[in-house]
Amino acid sequence: MTRIPVSEKICAMAKVDLNLLTLFCLIYSAGSITKAADLLDISPSAVSQSLRKLRNFLGDNLFVRSGNSLLPTVYADELYDNAVLMIEKFAHLLPHASLVKKKRIILYTESFISTLVIPDLTKQIIESQSGMSLLHQSADLNEQNIIELLNLRQADIIFSTFSVQHGNLFCQKISEMKLVLIAAQTNTCYGDTVNEQQFRDAHLIGYNTRNEKIIYHRSIVDKKFRTGERCLLTTSFTTVLTMVSDTQCLGVIPEKIFHAHAQRYQLKKVETPFLLPQFSIFLSCRKESRKDNALFTLLNGLFHPPGASKGEMA
Repeated sequence: MTRIPVSEKICAMAKVDLNLLTLFCLIYSAGSITKAADLLDISPSAVSQSLRKLRNFLGDNLFVRSGNSLLPTVYADELYDNAVLMIEKFAHLLPHASLVKKKRIILYTESFISTLVIPDLTKQIIESQSGMSLLHQSADLNEQNIIELLNLRQADIIFSTFSVQHGNLFCQKISEMKLVLIAAQTNTCYGDTVNEQQFRDAHLIGYNTRNEKIIYHRSIVDKKFRTGERCLLTTSFTTVLTMVSDTQCLGVIPEKIFHAHAQRYQLKKVETPFLLPQFSIFLSCRKESRKDNALFTLLNGLFHPPGASKGEMA
């Protein structure tokens, strides 16, 4: 057998307990010792002891505590970026490697954005056979809690109407949310257009949200073109669609939802003599997440389909 020169780097790695590196990667991904212990079905004290050994060996604290979560140091970020690639490649060579659990993406959205994003993204993941899965949660978001959710690793990706500026995070506009006025096709009070007086007197149904941008623009429209409150504000788009379909009311919803459900609910779009507000939707994530090529290929295909003029996510 041909002899191969011994690498000094390999000799140095012989002093490293690879189990400690694997455990470090789990703590880094889970964001807490308790969650890492649950994944391995061992005690948190055993995880803490192993982390202490790695800290002593590397001479770096690796994590600092913030509430119930652990935040990585700069060195830990660099260590994870390099170690996780090596460990994942090695895992593929092991017997039963195909039995490794699917990669789960924790995704947050503002509630009214959920129906604009989640169905299409789920279909894209299923069709890609990428082995990914989604855990979706909706919440009332603002710039501050988006930063906290991502930095505390409670979320991997967040879709919102906020452009977040933070050193550790990546944020990019992915689409526009245009609002439209709708009515039932059988509505006898309104044709394909309404004038200002008709809009002012109409029984209007809208979506109830705590989003400050939407509340602000809604107040401007109401102040200029309305004489009374909306007859219904609800957190359910299904309720908006059903009520508009079954009554003489008008409703305001995102154009994408109208196109998806117009036929089912027998709805029509009603033109207004003024422009309804339009909002940008942003994707926010940790900068390290952009190294997940499979995930960002899916996202780029979802929001920038073939033939679209928009460029790829930077």
